[in-house]
Amino acid sequence: MNKLTDYVLAIRPLGAPAGPEGIKTVDLVLGEGDDVGTRVLAGLRSSGLAAADFRSRVIFLAVDEPISLVQYAALCGFAGRRIDAYADGTVLEFSRLAPDGAAFADAGRPDGFLMWAQAGSSPAGGPPAEGGIPTVQVNPGSPDLVSPEAVTVIRYAARLRMVPPPTAREALAMFVLIAALRRRNDDRFPFLSTGNEPVPATKDDPAQGVDLEKIRREALRYRQELRGGHSGAEIVPAVPVSARNRRIAEANAVDIRSVLRRLGSSSDDSGLWHCPRPRNHSNGDHNPSMKVYGDNRTRCHRCDAEKVGPTRLVVSVLGVTPDEAVRFILDSDRVVDMRRVR
Repeated sequence: MNKLTDYVLAIRPLGAPAGPEGIKTVDLVLGEGDDVGTRVLAGLRSSGLAAADFRSRVIFLAVDEPISLVQYAALCGFAGRRIDAYADGTVLEFSRLAPDGAAFADAGRPDGFLMWAQAGSSPAGGPPAEGGIPTVQVNPGSPDLVSPEAVTVIRYAARLRMVPPPTAREALAMFVLIAALRRRNDDRFPFLSTGNEPVPATKDDPAQGVDLEKIRREALRYRQELRGGHSGAEIVPAVPVSARNRRIAEANAVDIRSVLRRLGSSSDDSGLWHCPRPRNHSNGDHNPSMKVYGDNRTRCHRCDAEKVGPTRLVVSVLGVTPDEAVRFILDSDRVVDMRRVR
């Protein structure tokens, strides 16, 4: 089992114990907003956390408050995975759990469509099941955890509200189990009960608890914003192109076929050119070895390691500097006799 000191980064909400000495700690505070989800997401944005932080071993220092569960849900969304937590003096290694809850058998798909359901912990299970809302029990501390009948309700309910137990350790364990049981392509988070939900429950009633799945998705979108925005990049003024570089660019725009002709080369019926460096060929390049490409570059497969443009070709053939090659291309009508460069 891991120890708290095995982690590289600890994320600490208000009221949590200080992180152990020697590891980096980031405080997670609440931001501004009209509801708890908005305030938690605003706090995540102001924390300075980056996606790269979650490449290391990260642990969340939980507190015995329902809002701690909301913060944990946002961090899992931002990280793109479950993260470990520390609660009641114990490291909870959620990141190493099986990725889904498919191993838990259910009692079969329900006969009718189940819009709302509620899951709570023993013995009370939270608020009573009023208005026709089924309520099932989840027991994170029990060897059985959850019955097949409860798995059916948790897995197939369109919207599931979770009534957490009072301790952070049990609340986190219950949350991770429910999210895994509801998993499709990814963990599917429940609503979190505030204890004041009206009945009957309607489909999109915002008073039916805190939508932890919505918070997960918004935290994931924030991660994508950071990655797409290249945070930290700086736009600098364009550097003017020097006159010399403009001349080189102008020379490289000249049709390389005309440069080859001036260097004493010629082409055959297939479009291949004789290399203007016949001294490098055992037969004087009697069989042409140069090909001209559509990007105004050429290459001799014996003399050139890669395709070259007009300026580099003249440098190689005449043994001159780049500036001299540019003057040959732009300011001269000189034609080279290949016999003189053998």
